[in-house]
Amino acid sequence: MRRGWLWSQHLLVLAGTVSVTVNLDEAASESIKLNYELSGDAVLNGDYSVDSSSQITIAAGSKTAALKFTIFNDAVVEENKAIHIKFSSSSNISLTDAEATVTIEDDDTSQSADGLQTDLVWDGGTLVNLDLYSANNVTISNDSVTNFDLVSGSENTTGFESVLINNSEPDGEYYFIVSYSSGSRAVNYTLNANGPGITDAASDGSFTASNSGYAYFYGPVTKSGSSYTRQSGSVFNLKGVKSYAYKGKIRK
Repeated sequence: MRRGWLWSQHLLVLAGTVSVTVNLDEAASESIKLNYELSGDAVLNGDYSVDSSSQITIAAGSKTAALKFTIFNDAVVEENKAIHIKFSSSSNISLTDAEATVTIEDDDTSQSADGLQTDLVWDGGTLVNLDLYSANNVTISNDSVTNFDLVSGSENTTGFESVLINNSEPDGEYYFIVSYSSGSRAVNYTLNANGPGITDAASDGSFTASNSGYAYFYGPVTKSGSSYTRQSGSVFNLKGVKSYAYKGKIRK
C-alpha cells in the first residue's frame, strides 16, 4: 500500500495564491483521485477561491498533486481567517498527516479615524459579485430612488467591499448602496460601519436569487464635520436606517 502525506500542514498567506501539496512515497502506477473537505471561518468565494470543485488527481507516474487557493485582496478590516483542508481517498493509499490549515493574514488598516468606513461582506456559496457605494443628493419619491450622486465606490470583481465617507466630504445626508452586480444565488450580507465614536455598527440584509441587477439604498446618514448620525439628533445605528430597493446597475 502506498503512503501519502502533506508537504506542509500550516501555511500563512496575505494574498495571491498558495498550494497544499499531497506527496506519495513512490510514484503512482495509475492515477489516484483524492477527495477533500473544506472548513474554517474563511468564506469560500468571498475570502478565497479554490481551483478544483471536490477532487485532485495524482497522475500515473507522479508522486504529487496540489490543491491551489487564490486569496482575494480587499480593503475590509477583518481578523485573520483560516481554511482547514482534509484529504481522503478510496484508492489503495494510506494518508497520514492528511489535514492542513491555510491562515489568511489580514493586512488592512482601518480608516475610521478619517471618516465613516463601511464594509460589506457576505456568506459563502457559488461566486457572486456585490458592490458597495456611498452617495449623496439622493432623491426619494414614493419610497423609490429617483436620483443620486455617487461619492465613492468599491467594485472588486472578487473579494469583499469597503467605502469611506471622509470627514473632509461636504456635510449633509449620505446613503450606502449595496448592489447585486452579478450572480445567480440568494445572498446574505452584512454592512459594518466604524468611524468617530462608532464601533462595529452592523446591519444584515439579503438578496434573492432573482435579485441580480438590483440594489438597496441605506440612509440617510447625516454627516456634520466628523460626526455621523442616523438622522439629525439621533444615535448612529445602521439597523435603524431604512432601505430602498433600486432596479438597475450602479457604476462610479
